[in-house]
Amino acid sequence: MRYFLFLLAGFFFSTQQGLAQKQVSVKGVVKTTEGGTLSGASVLLYYPGQKDTLRTVTNDKGAFALSNVENKKVTVMVSFVGYRSFVNQYDYRNQSGEQMIWDIAMSEGDNTLEGITLQTAKVQIKEDTVSYKIDSTMYRKNDNVEELLRKLPGLEVDKAGKVTAQGKEVTRVKVNGKDFFNGDVTTATRELNADMVDKIQVIDDYGDQSAFTGIRDGEASKTLNIQLKKDKNKGYFGSATAGAGTEGRYLGAVSLNVFNNDQQISVIGNINNTNASTFNFSGMNPVMVGMMRTFGRNFGGNNDGVSITKSLGVNFRDELGPKVSVYGSYSLSDKETRTINSSTQQNIYQGRSTTNIQNSNNRSINTNHRLSFNMEYKIDSFNYIKFSPNFSYRNSEGRNYADFSFLKDNSIKTNDGTTATISNSQSPNFSGTLLFNHRFKTKGRTLSINMNGGNSDSRSNDDYENINTYYLPGGTRDSLIYQDIIQDNNNHNFSANASYIEPLNRKQSLEFNYAYSRQVTGNDRETFDVNPNTGESKFSDSLSNIFDNTFITNRIGMNFRTTQKKYNYSIGFAVQPSTIQTNSITGKFQFKRNMVNYFPVIRYAYNFSRSRSLSVTYNGNSNQPSYTQLQPVTDYSNAQYQVVGNPNLKPEFTNRLSMRYNNFDFISGNVFFGNISASYTTDKIVNNVFDLGKNPSSPNFAPGVQQVKYRNTNGYYNVTAFYAYSKPIQNRKYVFNIGGSVNYINNISFVEDEKNKGKNWILSQRFSMDYKLKKWLESTFGANFTLNSNQYSLQKQLSNTSRAWTLSHNSRVFLPKGIIFSYDLDKTINNGFSNFVSANPFIINANIEKQFFKSKKLSLKLQALDMLNENTNVTRTVSGSSIIDSRTNRLGKYYMATAIFRLNKFSGQAKGNSRMMMGMPPPPPMH
Repeated sequence: MRYFLFLLAGFFFSTQQGLAQKQVSVKGVVKTTEGGTLSGASVLLYYPGQKDTLRTVTNDKGAFALSNVENKKVTVMVSFVGYRSFVNQYDYRNQSGEQMIWDIAMSEGDNTLEGITLQTAKVQIKEDTVSYKIDSTMYRKNDNVEELLRKLPGLEVDKAGKVTAQGKEVTRVKVNGKDFFNGDVTTATRELNADMVDKIQVIDDYGDQSAFTGIRDGEASKTLNIQLKKDKNKGYFGSATAGAGTEGRYLGAVSLNVFNNDQQISVIGNINNTNASTFNFSGMNPVMVGMMRTFGRNFGGNNDGVSITKSLGVNFRDELGPKVSVYGSYSLSDKETRTINSSTQQNIYQGRSTTNIQNSNNRSINTNHRLSFNMEYKIDSFNYIKFSPNFSYRNSEGRNYADFSFLKDNSIKTNDGTTATISNSQSPNFSGTLLFNHRFKTKGRTLSINMNGGNSDSRSNDDYENINTYYLPGGTRDSLIYQDIIQDNNNHNFSANASYIEPLNRKQSLEFNYAYSRQVTGNDRETFDVNPNTGESKFSDSLSNIFDNTFITNRIGMNFRTTQKKYNYSIGFAVQPSTIQTNSITGKFQFKRNMVNYFPVIRYAYNFSRSRSLSVTYNGNSNQPSYTQLQPVTDYSNAQYQVVGNPNLKPEFTNRLSMRYNNFDFISGNVFFGNISASYTTDKIVNNVFDLGKNPSSPNFAPGVQQVKYRNTNGYYNVTAFYAYSKPIQNRKYVFNIGGSVNYINNISFVEDEKNKGKNWILSQRFSMDYKLKKWLESTFGANFTLNSNQYSLQKQLSNTSRAWTLSHNSRVFLPKGIIFSYDLDKTINNGFSNFVSANPFIINANIEKQFFKSKKLSLKLQALDMLNENTNVTRTVSGSSIIDSRTNRLGKYYMATAIFRLNKFSGQAKGNSRMMMGMPPPPPMH
């Protein structure tokens, strides 16, 4: 019995000891040697000789907690950017319960790639914003922000500098919350140094008014906000670059940025013939964006063609006292581009098809001026005004020559010929926005009014020459068309949006909104037929017209909003009566139609934590037809593709539903982004295509000539899904990235008044691995596969599938004595494209750089670009009734020597919590 009791007592004691072991927790506070606390410091606890490691980060008070610590000797390691790592051992073999560490004191010093870091970028995910905390492990000396973005999960940067976030292109950039060079993305990412950045934010931007009211309306754009370190806001930085190479290539660039806290000024100048663009002045009709889908690969980071570019820009920011802030920019660019293009266009008709093989040579000169200004006036704690006028001016000159050949059913030539065009246009544009926000004394009660107005004008004079030979059963027939077309397109727009929020209680509110919009589109088109023998011109009344189109909408809505700690949602309803009216000044037609659209507004967001969120949104919006789609006269500027507008068109209305899920595991470093969206458009504006070579007895008989008209229809919808997953291992020595997208477009078009359904699938899958070996090697391996499948209800035999594989590899090798060797390899394998444009380029770029002085201010670089001289761009564009495969020239093989001198001097000091880790989840709560 005594022996039994002894065993029972021993068992009880050992059980209690085991239980006690499971209850050991380690807590502490990370402080600086001056006594301040550090938020976001990395804390690792491991057992010597074992692989098990516990990880966490400190909260906003510098505190941390680790539970389930074993009763063993442990090593605690604490690291934070800009401080020397703290390492110490503790003995918990005979301890239980809560153990406090009081001796962690961090002293300032270097903590670079050689130091201990968490296995991932520090990421915070919250509804519409993804924040990346930047530290020195993510970039190298003299890297710019573009190089930094390539390291962040969920972001992609192509070689042309286009940034894509969570599957959507970033269209605007801010620095410290303010526009930098009018939001030009590549300007900011290539001009700013990576070591200046404290945080990168990717924001779903619904506009300034939405940021105040919290009500998300419409479709968001992607905006990048670059938050600078506090100690980088006072000083100056910049660079001067000069380069010369083979094939007559040259490059000269200078930039200077002077920052004095709230006073900032930046000057950028550039001249080159290497296809480098400092500013982005391009734009595209949003209607056309919705009508076509293009995929391809931009090799070598060049634009199409070969360009000579001269540019100059000034950006400024200042605080005029504690209440007034002003900022803006002026940009000038003069760009001459020569482009050579080969294309194959397959046109689909009922029971037959035509193929157009075309080669073109184009020279264009574009001069752009852009002036933007913003003034923010914080009247008091209750009232705020922002005024933003903008002005731009473009002058364009162009010469285009092309030869073409049409084949019927891919074998029988129907016609061929040449076209020549000389064009000149001027486009002055002015717009302005006025935003007023007011907070009432009652908490949560607000009023916001946003007004927009603008005028854009485009005046052009185009000379067209079209020489065409038709191959008919009885012989050939020649056609000569010479025209001079003068157009003046004028657009006026005004809109006002008012939002009033009435709080019901601390967590619920009602929002009442009203929006008014008036858009007036005017088109004055004068066409002159030119006698090719005498050069005399004659006014053509049938091809000329003057008309005005007015589109007015009134939108009234109400939303109920609930905000909780974990979730928030808005449920509302809107009604939008609208009127579209078209009047021909010349008396040819008149059209007026009234419409009413009803739609719900739904938004739901659930924040599982500071690193995991789910959101669902539904909204609707309308889109006005363009003046080209409305103009009822025939446009013969391309005689083989004639266009006739339809003044009876109604505006489109699109319903859009989207869902997004983001997750970041701050201990493992795994990051996942996923979204799916679907849209359905009523009264979709589509093409109605006619083959003028169908009926030989017709007076308009013209083999190979296509005539396009426009009409409204239903049945168009689009479904898109995207995902990206990133997994780092071994302290980011390896980072594996996998992602992809699926896009299905149910295209609707008409072929000779018969509906043609096009089912277009675009699938993309990519994989990459980043490898980092200590401080001397960075390498990336990647593979991308894209499939484009098209099926048509008419001419099913023309359904086809194209595929493109891209294999890529690039490395940077950091050798002793400031020598850097780097290279890029890209091999693309295309399958399913037209034989006339098919290409499988292999692009090899390499350079070696020598950095001088301890500060590395001076660099000499020798570059070899497109060493195999295969740089070209192959794309496929799909519409409802045609498939276009094209190949366009890019800048080819050349060698270049470049000298770069950098300036970088800052005198600012970090203040308060400037080093605090923004964006990391807190550790378990302290008791």
